[in-house]
Formats: sequence, C-alpha cells, structure tokens
Amino acid sequence: MGFAPKVRRFFIGDKPSSAQEATLLRKIDTVLLAYLCLSQFMNFLDRQNITNAYVSGMAEDVGFTGLDYNVTQTIFQIGYIVGGIPQSLIVSSNRIRLSIWLPLCCMCWGLMNLGVAFSTKVYQIQIFRFFMAIFESVSFAGGHYVLGIWYKPSELGKRAALLTASQNTGGLFAGVMQGAIYTTLNGRLGMSGWRWMILVNTLMTVPVALFGFFTFPDTPQDCRRRWLSKEELQLAIDRVPERVQTKLSWGSFKRIFFEWRFWAFTFQFSFNTIMEWSGLFTVSFRRVPMQLWMKWTGWYTVPQINYYPLGTTAIIITSTFFFALWSDYTRSRWWVNCVMAVFSGVSATILLVWEIPTAAKYFAWYLAGMGYIGQATNFAWANEMCRDNDQLRAYTLYAMVYGSNVSIAIFGIAFFPVTDLPRFTKGYATSLAICILSPPLAYAIHRACASRAARLKREAEAAGSIEYRPADSPSAEAQYEDVDEKKGEAVIPEEGDVKVSEVPVSMVR
Repeated sequence: MGFAPKVRRFFIGDKPSSAQEATLLRKIDTVLLAYLCLSQFMNFLDRQNITNAYVSGMAEDVGFTGLDYNVTQTIFQIGYIVGGIPQSLIVSSNRIRLSIWLPLCCMCWGLMNLGVAFSTKVYQIQIFRFFMAIFESVSFAGGHYVLGIWYKPSELGKRAALLTASQNTGGLFAGVMQGAIYTTLNGRLGMSGWRWMILVNTLMTVPVALFGFFTFPDTPQDCRRRWLSKEELQLAIDRVPERVQTKLSWGSFKRIFFEWRFWAFTFQFSFNTIMEWSGLFTVSFRRVPMQLWMKWTGWYTVPQINYYPLGTTAIIITSTFFFALWSDYTRSRWWVNCVMAVFSGVSATILLVWEIPTAAKYFAWYLAGMGYIGQATNFAWANEMCRDNDQLRAYTLYAMVYGSNVSIAIFGIAFFPVTDLPRFTKGYATSLAICILSPPLAYAIHRACASRAARLKREAEAAGSIEYRPADSPSAEAQYEDVDEKKGEAVIPEEGDVKVSEVPVSMVR
C-alpha cells in the first residue's frame, strides 16, 4: 500500500465496498451521527455551565458556602448513577423505541436546566441537577450503543471520537458563551449573566430534541424512517457482525453477572476515571482546580476565568480524535491507555510539586487534556469485544459510565474538596498512583480478549468449519471476536479474510 492510500485509510478509513454502502454511510453519518453528536454537545454544554455559573456570580447570588459546590456536583453524579441502571435496561430491552426515548430524555434534561436558571436557593439547584442527571445518563453510553448497531468495528473509533469531541466541544463552547453572555447580558431585565447563560442553553436544547423526534432511525431491524430504503436497511444489517437481540429477562442478568468482560471493562474505565483526575478534574467538572485557583488568586476577570482553561479542552478534542484514528488504523486500542497514563502522570507530578512558576502550572493543566484520550477508544474497544450479545454490550457500556460516575462522586469530595484550595495534593497523588497501575490492567484485558479469540478460533477450526488465510487485521481480538450463541454461527469481522460456515453450538460455548 502506497503512502497516499495509507494516509486516506488513517483519516477516513477503508473505502466502502460499493456505491450503495457509501450512500448508506453518508446518510447515517448525516442524520444519526449528527443527532448523537448534537445531543452530546448540549448534554455537556448544560452540564458544564454549573461550573461557569459558579465562578461567574452564582455562588454569591444563591449563597454557596463551604462544601456546597462539591455536594451539588456529587448530587449530580448520584443522579447519573441512579439513572444509569434503568436507562441501560430501557435501551437494551428492545421494548421501547429509541427514536422516542432518546429525544424525550434530551427535552427533559433541558427543562430541568431551565429550573436551575430560576433557582434562588442551593437546595433548589441540587434538586434540579439531580433529575437533570437522571435524564442525561442515557446520552453517552446510549450513543455508543447505537454506534455499535450501525457501524463496522473499523468505523467505530472515529465515530466514538466524534461523540467524545462533541461533548468536549460543548464544554469548550460553554466557557466562550459564558464569557460573552456575562459581558453583554449581565444585569439585563434584572437577571444575572449566569442565569441568562442557562436560559440560552435551554433554548438551544429544545431544537436538538425535536430533530431527534423527527429523524432518529432506531435500529436497522426496527427503522420506520423514510430517508432509509428497505434495501439500505438490509445492507445496514448485513454489513456489521451479527448480534443477538434478546428480551429483558432474569436469565440475561445472571449470564451477564458472571461474564468477565462486563466486569473487566467496567473496572478498567472506572479505574481510568481516577487516573484522569489530573486531567478530568482540570477539564471535566469542568476545569475545576484551574478555574478555582484562578478565582482564588484574585488576578483574573470573570471572562478570563472562563476563557483561559479552554486550551485544555482544545487539546482534549484534538488528541482524542488523533488517537481514535490511530486505533482504527492499527485495529488495536488497549495501548492508548498507556499513552494516557504517561501524560496524565507527568501532569499530576508537576502539580504535586506546586511551588513552580505560573507558566508551569498552565503547562501541566493543558497537558492534562491528554489524560482524556482513552475515553473514545475504550468505549469503541468494549463495543467491539461485547458485540456477540446485545444486552451484554448495553450493560457493559452503561456500567462503564456508571462506575466512572461512582468514582467521580467519591473522589470529588474525598480528594478534590474546594476547601483544599489552592492545592489538591491528595487528588493529584492518587491520580499519579493510578497512572502507574492502569497500563498493566489494560494489557491484562487485551491479553484476555486475545486468548478468548484464539480459543474460539481453535474450537471452531476443530469442528472443521473455518479455513484460515492471512487476515488484514493485525489484532488477534479483531480476527475472531463474535459468536452468535443463538444460531451457533461464528461471526468474523469483515477485516479478516476468513471463510465461515455453521458451527455446532456445543463447539463454540
């Protein structure tokens, strides 16, 4: 392969196999992916503005004192955790149409955000944020679940990166918007700038929800949208590895509870959330230590407090997308966790020293953006490795978000309380420790997935059902990743040049 084709494959991916597939991809990218990205953008725009509002006058207007801010953030995380369980059940149940449920939740979290804009007491904000989180909890994991239904494994990384980039673009835009609104609307009609910001957010969320109500296509098997023909829907089914659609049952809970992939990916992402804290809590709550430190010094104006940390978010967006492209190109994703650990560890080390020039602090906070690169690739990785069972995939993706938010809820108060200003020694020390422990965990999961793939190949080959020829994919995980337990059929990703035939169920379990 020449240099130009390699560059094209790195940035765009493999060429569609036909003109019909190219048209299908263009359509689902334009409508389905666009809605998922817009809803995720609004999700994080609405979520981020609590921090921007806090440093822009809300703390004084509403009466935040002591740990009120940390408690408010933790209540939001509790809502996200509480909502994640029923949301995963609803999304994977095959009983409620996603084209109704996802936009409905988007509309509801916008209305909860509107309540925050007119709150006058801390407890009111906490109540609205709790229910806002319950509705928001469907968005991120649900988006990755839908991506896994419509896209090939070789296409997942780039789309997962777009989803992640959308949420961080929401955080980026929140800072810009808050600075602009504070400058232009603060005091208009007797309302503070932070209230105007949240009101504008709500007005932006409603059209996105309506867009989803009228265009979202559900799954290829259940789609009723006229913008996709019957032939295109059949192609959408045929082009991805076959998945087992099951109804919600007690038996499915038991099977998933004893499935090691569920626990491995959940624990790994929850672990990484702690590792991200030099970056995550510099960026995601968003940019909290940096912004709180800027406010604590008294050196910066409100617009500066909102604008300066946006450099970290810009690094998040570009680096996440680059490494997602790279993981798609190499057909391997586990190693991104090692890169993430290095950069996050360097950032945490610099901030632990603390008695350094201001420029070095800024460098560390900006570098912390690299501590976020594993999110898109880890969700794409879990999506691929759990494709053989629809409910396993849904529960695993939601459990990853669930576990991550449990980590955030605990660490927010225990290791990053605002009372530790200006230094967060406990938080950065813990983050550094996790940076050391996380790469071996990622490698262990990688080896376990590869061993599982090799075992399934040996069992199927022993049944005389598969003839192997050189595969395009270098990843052992990708060469043989799925087994349809219902039909007893080995499902090989399209990248592997493998002949497949029926395999007795007894030979593949």
